[in-house]
Amino acid sequence: MDKLDIYKHCSQKLQSQLDELQSAIDKVQESIEGEQSSTAGNKFETARAMGHEELNRLNRQLFNLNHEMTILNQIDASKPCKSVQLGALIETDKKMLYLAIALGKIEISKKLIYAVSVKSPIGQAIIGKMTNDEIIIGNNKEKIISIY
Repeated sequence: MDKLDIYKHCSQKLQSQLDELQSAIDKVQESIEGEQSSTAGNKFETARAMGHEELNRLNRQLFNLNHEMTILNQIDASKPCKSVQLGALIETDKKMLYLAIALGKIEISKKLIYAVSVKSPIGQAIIGKMTNDEIIIGNNKEKIISIY
């Protein structure tokens, strides 16, 4: 399993989410601008307020995704890891984890990998661990077989 492939997959998936979100923001802004030319009174004010609420929600999501991209950009995917840290690929006796950003399940070359954030409960449980350490995730004990 190549960490660089996993990193690229995560980066592409995140960029796709950013592009989709930016497109949604653009559509809401167009809608708000279209409502400004309306003269329908209360209906105009309500639609405009709803548009601004949606725009604020989307902008918060955009801020969070940009923060995730900043975290991802800090990773040197070519660097091997000796302990669990940001950018580590962790193989346990039950699954593969990539400690980067919270993208959930990703499949690469027919292998399932869980991309998790350092701030997630799983990330907090495994950070700093070494090969052969046991970790507890939920009610499950797992053993770290390898760290890449």
